[in-house]
Amino acid sequence: MEEQDLKIWDAVPGFEFKEEIDIPEMHSWFHVPFSIPAWTPLFAWHWMVYDAWGVQYAADKLSLPRCKGWPLRYKNGGLYCAFYIVRDKDEIDEREVKFRQALAPWIEDFDGLWAGYKRELLDIYGKLKAVDLENASDFELAEHHQDLKMACKRMWEIHFVPLYAANMGWLVLDQMARERFGITDKDPEFQDMVRGFPNRIYEVDKKMWEFGRLASDMGLGNLFKENDSQSIVEKLQDSEKGREWFKEFMNYLETDETGGWRMRRMADFNEPYWLEDPATPIGVVKGYVQKGVDYDLEATRAELSAKRERAIAEFLSRVPAEEKDVWEGLIRLAGKSSSYSEEHNLYCELMAHALMRRGYLAMGRRLVQKGTIDAPEDIFMLNPEEIDRVMLVPEYHDMRWITKRRKAAWEEEVRTMSNPPMFTDRASPEEAVGMDLMPSGDSMAIKLVIGELPTVKPELKADLWGVCGSAGETEGIARVCFVYDDLKDIRPGEILVCPNTNSSWTPIFNSINGVITDAGGTLSHAAIIGREYNLPTIINTREGTSKIKTGTHIRMDANEGAIFILDA
Repeated sequence: MEEQDLKIWDAVPGFEFKEEIDIPEMHSWFHVPFSIPAWTPLFAWHWMVYDAWGVQYAADKLSLPRCKGWPLRYKNGGLYCAFYIVRDKDEIDEREVKFRQALAPWIEDFDGLWAGYKRELLDIYGKLKAVDLENASDFELAEHHQDLKMACKRMWEIHFVPLYAANMGWLVLDQMARERFGITDKDPEFQDMVRGFPNRIYEVDKKMWEFGRLASDMGLGNLFKENDSQSIVEKLQDSEKGREWFKEFMNYLETDETGGWRMRRMADFNEPYWLEDPATPIGVVKGYVQKGVDYDLEATRAELSAKRERAIAEFLSRVPAEEKDVWEGLIRLAGKSSSYSEEHNLYCELMAHALMRRGYLAMGRRLVQKGTIDAPEDIFMLNPEEIDRVMLVPEYHDMRWITKRRKAAWEEEVRTMSNPPMFTDRASPEEAVGMDLMPSGDSMAIKLVIGELPTVKPELKADLWGVCGSAGETEGIARVCFVYDDLKDIRPGEILVCPNTNSSWTPIFNSINGVITDAGGTLSHAAIIGREYNLPTIINTREGTSKIKTGTHIRMDANEGAIFILDA
């Protein structure tokens, strides 16, 4: 086989980045931070195929006026996206009419529509859970594989329709408030109107807080404070009270509809889910125990909610009576960007990927038994077409020639994390954003994934610039984290510096003083949760993790997006 043929047939056929083809075609490709650290090939295939499908599905369903979805490409373990921008004015006008019609039901009954989707997802997951994977035949495992792929496809369809509905509401509100009142989504006045909404993931966090109180009430507080998460699991078995607490905790994980099906890493299959590794959620409980039983999560949420309603009332007092319904409808829809961001991560990525990990590991164990691969986790080095090719009669196949090569390449990608922020033939990053991102009017790209460029104010003499995700000022010691496992080293009061965050990182926000990310917009996870926890948050610095080192004393003025390195 020719070397060029090997490059074409690799981890994600059809989605591998070809610079000489893809750059002339789309001009600019933007790195998506969800792929830090580098993705395993199996996960990359699913994201490239079904995430791209889901975006285009939602763009069609909602008739997004200026964007028909995203093409995706895979390079060195990383994800890059571009945008199918609608540039013809007549087509934009036609799509705009359909968009307003499609958005109306979401303004009227977002919660009802989302509730229907949640029921559908839980039905899909219930069927996946019901399969006895250990006693399944090779054919039944191969059939389960087809079900996993279809579940993934439907999950991404469901994922993006409400997300775009809410995020487009946010984008429209931001534009209207900017033009009419001179405020943007980076201003505290705006941010106060869109925080404090309840959602399921906060209910799970509250449950973890309650288990922390229970541990303290049962005299287990010091056990949690003085040991790491894995040791806590082991030491709980040494006493009657410990065993009683652990039994109740595991019962919750096993019986709650979402409790235990929550991935530690949202965007890959290579780390365990809560039910598989109870040490992960016990680490969350440990954080609440360290915070202290007097810390009232419910009271914190209530304060944010009350502050939100005051901010909305104050804003609407400036709006003419005949326009109040329109503005309030947009504000309420924009607020769903915050609550849906967390809740959909739980019901979509975190749960779906947990069940996919469960299924793929069962297939991996079978392939090990038949001599096809060396270890169950090696299945993450294959793509679904390759798994389909061998799963029915695995004893006839040896796939180690693929898994060994890809594993070595993937481990090197994880180690180096060498993907640049973009590939472009434009004259500058600013030109790339101005010509190949902003004209898309794509709320998810502009406000969530890629983000807007920082506004530099030289007179402030800051060392690093970003965008305000959550207003406020703070000062403290930096803690640089790249992966979930790094979070165990965070000390209360430190400032988290990272490429980006996701819903599995949310509990750490209760113990830190600020957040700085390399990437993301005002609807990124870090920005949303920063606002929910009232933490100064600066996003889209592009180089925070390279310029700031753990232990560095820094000051944040999130209102201005300014970061000052105070160490000499």
